[in-house]
Amino acid sequence: MRVQMPGPQYGVPGNARPRMSTCRPQWRKRRAWTRKDALTVLVLVAIVVGCMGALGWIAKKEGTPDGEVRRYLTYLAQGDAEGALSMVDPGVPNDQRLFLTNDVMASASSRLIIESVEAEDNGGKRVDSSTVTATMRLDGDRFTHVFTVERAKGNGAVSAWTLRDGLFVTLPVSGSRVPQFSVGGVVADLDPSASKKRDFLFFPGVYTVEPEGVGAYVTAPSQQAVIEDGSHDSPYETTALTLQGALSAELKTEALQAMQDAVQACATQGTNMADSCPSALHSSSLSVLEVSKLPSALVSATEDGSYTGEDGAIRYQDTGGWFPDRSPHDLTVRPTATVATTEGGIPVVTLDGKPVFSVSLSVPWF
Repeated sequence: MRVQMPGPQYGVPGNARPRMSTCRPQWRKRRAWTRKDALTVLVLVAIVVGCMGALGWIAKKEGTPDGEVRRYLTYLAQGDAEGALSMVDPGVPNDQRLFLTNDVMASASSRLIIESVEAEDNGGKRVDSSTVTATMRLDGDRFTHVFTVERAKGNGAVSAWTLRDGLFVTLPVSGSRVPQFSVGGVVADLDPSASKKRDFLFFPGVYTVEPEGVGAYVTAPSQQAVIEDGSHDSPYETTALTLQGALSAELKTEALQAMQDAVQACATQGTNMADSCPSALHSSSLSVLEVSKLPSALVSATEDGSYTGEDGAIRYQDTGGWFPDRSPHDLTVRPTATVATTEGGIPVVTLDGKPVFSVSLSVPWF
């Protein structure tokens, strides 16, 4: 028989109160880890999204060689001259860049169509210059052009690709009896000498070139200019343009009228003493002076504005001098007329719009 000892016994559990465990149940432990893990994942996602956004911003700012060329060609395909000029400026005087405008490009009957834009393979290396080959079509004709794109150093590590040269095509233009021309409502002056051409820049397109400043007595047809890339590898591309003007048929009518007026003036007292009248009519003692026959047609005309009319006749009788005429007789006269022109070959006109002629009457000896 055991005797129960009073008081606690060391080493024996006895009546000692059990101690509570400090460890939480396992399900609580898993729940805390899940929240922490979710927070970590959210942080990582935010970092990835931020990096992607930063990379996208850098890519957008830096761009790619082919991307820059495509953006430039898209401006030209859409007729946005201002957008294209914001990327590449030709750096020429204003009188040569008159036609690099939206209005001129809008007047084009055909503009660029982009087929492909491919950058050279640099093997993944970082380069400061790259070439990009673009294949395009204009009015059905396919051609290629190689662009050079350079990396321009900026602030920090970010660089931007820029085009070194744009599609600025030089078109030499001259005019014969055409002092001006227009494209899309924009007017430019030409050199008065038909042999001298002036250079003008155009963006690619098919344009209608209209003669201007020719007046009422010159006819000049419009012409078409096909502008591709200026290489002239295509037989369709216009290499140079000469606008041809010719004196109109109306000027011939005016020339005949001027001849008739001259005959009438020489057959009138007071004006018969003019240098353009035959010397036989230079007398103040003419008792008879009248038109016997007016020229009714031209017999010849030259491209430089010289005309010859059929013969006319003036009846006169000189009753003075040592040998007075016993009766009236007809004097045959042959009229010639030359139109006055400007340095550029445009007929000079009076205030009422009539051409100015120099007319003379000669006496044929046959």
